[in-house]
Amino acid sequence: MLNILPSLSAALAHGLRRAAAAVLLACSLAGALAAAQTVVHREIAAQLAAGNAQVALEQATRALAETPRDPQLQFLKANAELALGQTDAAAASLTQLTQNYPELAEPWNNLAVIRAGQGRLDEAQQLLAQALTSNPDYADAHRNMADVLLQLAIRHLEAANQLAHQADTQARLQALRALVAPH
Repeated sequence: MLNILPSLSAALAHGLRRAAAAVLLACSLAGALAAAQTVVHREIAAQLAAGNAQVALEQATRALAETPRDPQLQFLKANAELALGQTDAAAASLTQLTQNYPELAEPWNNLAVIRAGQGRLDEAQQLLAQALTSNPDYADAHRNMADVLLQLAIRHLEAANQLAHQADTQARLQALRALVAPH
């Protein structure tokens, strides 16, 4: 596997945090769940926003014991797991959400960001395509798709450059790397 640019992986992780923060602050999933918002959801979201991910995870776990099919609680739990660095647990939680509620774009998006950070770009692209199928107006998924496609373009240009060192390939590669470099 070719080495992907760490700065773009960091940008994807930042995109995930930005997407999660927007969802947490709004404390909703796909608009349809906004009406189902409860005090518990708001408390967990507030704990996450305050940086108390462990408390949020404990609260979400307790609340899910009472209402295990609550997608908003499941999503909050996944975000708490992610904030605690429990990437595998967060990915499992998000995968379960995509299976149970495929119409919700946010879990697809966040799972895609995790996969992209792991260098699993093809899978990330497919997950983002599903997020955009669920919600074509989801700006974060569009941004994340652009990041993944840029990483894929760099990967392909690196392969082309290794196979045949051509000036135009090298120039394209340098231009893309400059584009994704942190500013």
